[in-house]
Amino acid sequence: MLEGGNITFKCPGTFVVKAGQVPFMSGAAATMTHGARLIPLPVSSREPDPVRAIRSTFAFDQLTEVANRSTPVEFVLMLAPIFGFDIPAQTYIKLQDALKQGKIRNPEHIVMSGGTYPADYDNEDRIIRVHAGAPDLAATNVEGARELLAVLLHEFGHHIDNVLRHDLADRNPDGTSTLGPDGPLEEGARYAYSIAVFDLETSSQTEYAQYESPDYTGPLKVNYAQARLAIQQMQGADAQRRDGRHHTRETFGAGRGEHHEDRPRASFGHESIEDVLQDDFPRQEDRKAIYFGNWLRDFSQIVDPKIVRPPGLPKDLGRYISREALTKVIDVLAGGEFYDLRTANPSGYTVTADKLGVYRPTEHIDNPKNINPHPPDPQSVDADFEPWVTADSPKLAVNPATSMKNYIADSRDSMRDELNRAAAAGDTSEGKRLLGSALHVLEDFFAHSNFVELSLRKVGFERVLPWTSPADCRHQYPLVTGMFGSTDVIASIAGPIAQALFPVEGWTFKASQPGQRSDSEKILEILLSEHSDPRYLTSFKQFLSLRDQWTEIPGHQYAELIGWVASAPMRAVLNGYNLVYQSLLHLVGNSVDDAQTHYGDPNTNGSTDPSHSQLAKDHDVHPLHVLAAKLAKYAVKQAGAAMKARWDGDTASDPGGVATAFFVHPYDSSWQDAIVLNWSRSNGANIERGESATILEHLHEAHAQETMEQVRRAGRYGGQGWEYIQRNYETLFGEENQVR
Repeated sequence: MLEGGNITFKCPGTFVVKAGQVPFMSGAAATMTHGARLIPLPVSSREPDPVRAIRSTFAFDQLTEVANRSTPVEFVLMLAPIFGFDIPAQTYIKLQDALKQGKIRNPEHIVMSGGTYPADYDNEDRIIRVHAGAPDLAATNVEGARELLAVLLHEFGHHIDNVLRHDLADRNPDGTSTLGPDGPLEEGARYAYSIAVFDLETSSQTEYAQYESPDYTGPLKVNYAQARLAIQQMQGADAQRRDGRHHTRETFGAGRGEHHEDRPRASFGHESIEDVLQDDFPRQEDRKAIYFGNWLRDFSQIVDPKIVRPPGLPKDLGRYISREALTKVIDVLAGGEFYDLRTANPSGYTVTADKLGVYRPTEHIDNPKNINPHPPDPQSVDADFEPWVTADSPKLAVNPATSMKNYIADSRDSMRDELNRAAAAGDTSEGKRLLGSALHVLEDFFAHSNFVELSLRKVGFERVLPWTSPADCRHQYPLVTGMFGSTDVIASIAGPIAQALFPVEGWTFKASQPGQRSDSEKILEILLSEHSDPRYLTSFKQFLSLRDQWTEIPGHQYAELIGWVASAPMRAVLNGYNLVYQSLLHLVGNSVDDAQTHYGDPNTNGSTDPSHSQLAKDHDVHPLHVLAAKLAKYAVKQAGAAMKARWDGDTASDPGGVATAFFVHPYDSSWQDAIVLNWSRSNGANIERGESATILEHLHEAHAQETMEQVRRAGRYGGQGWEYIQRNYETLFGEENQVR
């Protein structure tokens, strides 16, 4: 890992890589290969390349054609979600008129000898600068050609934002623009993503630029149908949340945040951990079927006793949701995550109350302690919930012999029972689901306990925080897990539902098909059925029915957007989205006992009951995240191999015994020592972070704040769309708003 320095290469010619943190493979004469991805590119001198030239009017011609084909309403409602609801409708209409009249200038494209990104756009000189390496690759490589097209669309989006905010905007008395210099989201990515919806070419090959270089002179082409998919993947939700602004220049933002696809050795989730099963389960669909059980166990946390509506109480969406409705919502989410499996076996991969279950601390190795001295009985809400465990329960005591909390044995035994059921079910969809469910518990053992921290202390890193105080037991510092708290509820409940209800592309116009329902619409219908006022659900169903009738009319797609927005039921639909969103936030707030979030520091206060957030290593911002994943992968591989052997007829193979053997204090096992020591040799900085409670708490708080802000932003964005239509109604439709 190169941290904070420069390395100069000669290959031939000279360029300098300026590194914050750039990983390189070590070893003499090591060969590093890289696929067709255009980013990151080496930094060299930023001068125009005298022997290269690129010309492209593709993005300009494409938007001009959209302007010519669209009504003002269609044009405005396509661009407003991209460039911002702060721009008045009249300004977008000015852009449409100027495009139709040929008054908008296409930005100049210049090839540069170097640069930090494949391309950038300068708001001052209005030039798109293209790194020479990008078109060179595009001329010889299909993927490179697609990515360069995405880059050019992205930077053209910055140009149009510049024109809207500086050339066409209304003026203040001093002559300055009344609009801010930039939109709230990454408009370049949003533009590239949205414009890819419009397939304006009918030929198999689309020419999008002319390029001249010493090695190639001619057109740059793509199969546009294939390129559209690539563009939408590259310019999707994460790219649209980032704004790669550097002074006056705006860049093509690289990567997709913390996702495993971009950092396969540093960012893990339950599914990627189970990739280790590929030796015994080489078929991807088999591993996905196993992960289905793991995924269900994760999402069962949403069915929380503080949220589920007790029997006999009236509907109150801001306070409760029925277990049935929550199960249906998760079934919608599963339909997208496991589409292929469900298509082949609908009954096997439909989420039911029995398969999903409810939140049970035992199934996540959570500390079940409830600090409320007189908590309500969760089993009065639903018999499947576990009883609250109060502070005086022997389950919370540390076992002197094992040096572990007693309740951990309950999780171990529950996991073993599930593995035994999986073994009995055989190599079937049911068997795989049960295996995945059990593996979730095994993986959580390393992510949600202090096993990793104690393992580091065992091999000599005694300053690593154990997240527990000493106890009366053989190993002084016991193995413990955390109590589920407020930010964990937010992430597990509001996050997934908000992302489904308010997808980034939710305001992208798509011609509808009869009977077709988006995941967002399915979830909204489920949640509106939980509202005490049935008129919301009735209005929404009326809207869907009218839309189905509309889509039967030939040519509906050309005028659908106007009818979709102007229809009276649409007001109820958008109000419904906002109502559901606000109810979700209220629900999350009501589900959390603030006292539960104030645990103090168990490293110093004598407690053996840390919070979940103090211990959880699920997110890759945690310095011990990768080590926890490495240990989990080792354990999962052993348990998976034992199950495969059992399914193949080896009756002596005991997957339950293999898995439960890992549930011991790290001072009573040695298998992990070599893994921990090997990891420690190249992770001194991460170990130091693991020694600081301040750093760890800051990382967790920052991640929690980011999660909550994404939820808030999703709701604000959906609400902004409706408010924008109301605010600009007369400009858009030429008449006074009658449905306000």
